[in-house]
Amino acid sequence: MKEGEDFEDSFAPVPHATSGRIIISLAAANDLELHSCDLLQAFIQADKLDEEINGRIFIRPPQGATEDPDTVFKVCSPLYGIPSSARALHLTLSKWFKEQGFTTAGFEDSVWVREAGGRYGHRLIVSGHIDDTLMACESIKMLQDFKKEFLTRFEGTDE
Repeated sequence: MKEGEDFEDSFAPVPHATSGRIIISLAAANDLELHSCDLLQAFIQADKLDEEINGRIFIRPPQGATEDPDTVFKVCSPLYGIPSSARALHLTLSKWFKEQGFTTAGFEDSVWVREAGGRYGHRLIVSGHIDDTLMACESIKMLQDFKKEFLTRFEGTDE
């Protein structure tokens, strides 16, 4: 890996604007509740960086932080300014949604759907754009319960 060459580009799936419009249209046409949440300091809530996916990342400390000018720190957690942080957050969200019984929409890796059935009486649709989520559901109670569960795992605000 070479400094300034290997981490210029990154990839974190985000939903197309059309997907957001479709979810809003579905909510309007089917009288669904539509809510959003915003994750606070989202990247640092992601799981630790996986060296197999992200490689090993080192940074230089700020000038004056150490006496040895050749000191570098290994980055273990996603931080703002590291391009792979958005991908690490997406992988963390995807893993959590899967554990909650969601599947990704076939056309979008950042739109998750949990079908009605079992303890879930209604379909729940969640779209995630880095640290912003849009949620749609027929049941206000189920949506509120889900947001409480979501905001227990991820620190954020209920907008």
